[in-house]
Amino acid sequence: MQVNNVAWVECKFIDDRMDSSSYITQINMGLFDLYKKESTDFQIKTLDDICNKIIDGPFGSDILEEDYVEQGVPFIRVQNITEYGFEDSNLVFISEKANKRIIRSECRPGDLVFTKTGRLGTVCVLNNEYSNYNIRGDLAKLQLKSHIDPYYVMSYLNSNFGTKITNSYSSGSTRGRILISNIKKIFTPIPSPEIQKCIGDKVRKAEELREEAKRLKKEAEEIIYKKLNNIELEDEKNYTVNFIKEKDVFERIDSEYYKEKYFILQKQLESKGFVLKTLDKLCDSNIYNGKTYKTTNEKRKYMNIGVGELGDWFIVGNEDKYIDENINTRHLIDKYSIVWGNSAHLAKYIGEKVNINLERNLYVSTTEITCIKPNLDKINPYYLFLYMKSNWGYYQIQRTVKGMTAHSYPGDISRIIVPILDFSLEELDIMKNAVELGYKYINKSKQLIQEAKQDVEDLIEGNFDMSKIKVNN
Repeated sequence: MQVNNVAWVECKFIDDRMDSSSYITQINMGLFDLYKKESTDFQIKTLDDICNKIIDGPFGSDILEEDYVEQGVPFIRVQNITEYGFEDSNLVFISEKANKRIIRSECRPGDLVFTKTGRLGTVCVLNNEYSNYNIRGDLAKLQLKSHIDPYYVMSYLNSNFGTKITNSYSSGSTRGRILISNIKKIFTPIPSPEIQKCIGDKVRKAEELREEAKRLKKEAEEIIYKKLNNIELEDEKNYTVNFIKEKDVFERIDSEYYKEKYFILQKQLESKGFVLKTLDKLCDSNIYNGKTYKTTNEKRKYMNIGVGELGDWFIVGNEDKYIDENINTRHLIDKYSIVWGNSAHLAKYIGEKVNINLERNLYVSTTEITCIKPNLDKINPYYLFLYMKSNWGYYQIQRTVKGMTAHSYPGDISRIIVPILDFSLEELDIMKNAVELGYKYINKSKQLIQEAKQDVEDLIEGNFDMSKIKVNN
């Protein structure tokens, strides 16, 4: 494709921006040619044309530390907005009083939330899990007019074309951002209500699958929590001394590892009659950190997986990280292996995301990932995964952290204790379904999102298959 360095722009396309980069980007995309080719399939509108309101969140100083509460109004941050939908893990809340103070940016289910910085222009529709939400200053809410399908607009803005349009309006040399005034100018193709619904229905179905996966996860987690509910995790205390039995001492000599709270946890588990096993026994010492390889965005056999590729439950492959050299197969993450990050700038992030791998011969862990490979004859992998994800697992992963820069090493991880619990066949099925079906639903959800974005691209290029509307109906 020929890239223009100089371009002629008609007066009707010129707004208050005087820099050339925005216009040249849009011309190179063929946007203005598209504008001239409006057809019966769609009309070009701006976001301002199709929205009742486009409003950003409050300044950071408008929300005080005391405004944050355990439960209240969800206060959405950039990390909660993904192209696959609203991500409610690590969701924070503000009080009703604080929400009233910033009521201008309050959002409702069905509103779109748009990232103004960070992953610029990522958009999702708010679901009806909560009756109201509010947003940070680096986000904007888009309240669409009633005849516009929000899931269609989400698909367009997250598509290749929509992302490029958004970026053409961005500013800032080091950290991209977009002003509300420029969000309003973003061109959006608006097809018939039938086409909007056909594309939007794929995203709605994707949301249903995500919600079902979430329900299965919650059901499985509840089994673990019911069995270990009486096992308390003691908050941090400033112990001045703790006497340790000789059998509990090994090569670590730092006092942090031998805090009394960890021994209290072990005593509680023993008092309940649970058999305790260490990870090295359950994994036959298959506990290791990976290796960081040279990578490429060209398709290869293996992918290198770092902390950035850890999802809520499952690894999220990154097509920019295909491995471009020979690997040591020891670093391959086997099916049913369990992984988490082993280094971070803050210790609390180590073990925060624990994932289970359900792929064979695809992922290779980097040095910042710890991998444990359970012996399936000794431990149920679904239970071990859920335990390591639980508060009790995280508590023990945190015990292994050491050093000024916060690292966790296989030798310490191998000593983590796991209570061997008895499960009914029904409970085992629930845990298995949460992992296996949950993974299937998440992948199908992502596939539908990608299909919806491709439908938008086809619509713009004049290749949309109208027979899809009949099938949809």
